[in-house]
Amino acid sequence: TESIAHANFKKAFFRASARDAISSVQIDPRLPVIPVRALKNASSELFTAKQREVAQLLDEGKVEMMEAQLQIEHYWAGALRRAVIEGDVDNGSLMAGQSVGMVTKEEPVADIIAQLMAEAAAALEKRAA
Repeated sequence: TESIAHANFKKAFFRASARDAISSVQIDPRLPVIPVRALKNASSELFTAKQREVAQLLDEGKVEMMEAQLQIEHYWAGALRRAVIEGDVDNGSLMAGQSVGMVTKEEPVADIIAQLMAEAAAALEKRAA
């Protein structure tokens, strides 16, 4: 099965370099954030602002710890959906590691697997010789 990712999401990867993938920032140690890399966009700044907002609500006693953590997680999951499914590459999360710079074109999965298998077979053959 081919990727269901929106065309805009894929194009963002094709344009990106390894340096464009930045680490997520954790604002408050009480609200742990799973460290991920993503392409920098407006969503990166909005996520930082959301963390500050939720930490303030926690400080003011307006939310409990569990609710605060859920707000952070729901924001991040929603941002990923906005980018991948809806194609909003400005306000969605473009999770990508440093290898994003190696992605230059869209190819069928079968072609990618066939190429990997051929390269692996050639490497094993060369090593055995």
